[in-house]
Amino acid sequence: MTRPLTLMVIATLLLAATASAQSARATGSVRDTDGKPIKGATIRATNPDAIPSQIVSTSDDKGRWAMIGLRTGTWTFVVEAPGFVTAEAPAPVRVAGTAPMTFTLARDPGPIPGALPTNIQAQLTAANMMRDQGRLDQAITAYREIRTKNPKLTAVNIVIADAYRKKAAQENDPVVRRGLLELAIESYGEALKGDADNSRAKTELASTRAEAAAIPR
Repeated sequence: MTRPLTLMVIATLLLAATASAQSARATGSVRDTDGKPIKGATIRATNPDAIPSQIVSTSDDKGRWAMIGLRTGTWTFVVEAPGFVTAEAPAPVRVAGTAPMTFTLARDPGPIPGALPTNIQAQLTAANMMRDQGRLDQAITAYREIRTKNPKLTAVNIVIADAYRKKAAQENDPVVRRGLLELAIESYGEALKGDADNSRAKTELASTRAEAAAIPR
């Protein structure tokens, strides 16, 4: 093989490797603590080892967003929306498929005594990622810790209830399944104690009660 041809083959392989390294994508959604989609949120992903090192996306009217052309590896995602506290969290991106990422933003309470701590967004995001990856026990533990430290954030009870329902759907043992649904019912009840008019909590509470009642004893 002549030298020019050898150089051409090497260059072709390098280009193919570069293209492969940057063929990953990331998707997800942005919601508030009541589960409602946030439109117009800005999602920035940064990775100093990638070219380009930053990719930006914007959520649509259903809170959905997507990015393509990311290099495989760990990216730092920063999510911003007017009137909400900024969320930031690292996440791995893979060519084989990256699980959708849900970012939950709390409304910015402003300079109010007893306001939520600034790291609540990172905690919620980390818990959401564990939930989306199917690590439900770890996610529930994280959500409960958030609720314990931030009792005013009653909406997190809805997310806890949803995680219990997901666990129940994976159970074949009727006794265990019923127990998980009862924990979900309890969490919906806690959410309604803090927000009696929460329509989502009311609807899902009724649905969960009906599901639990249908399990044979």
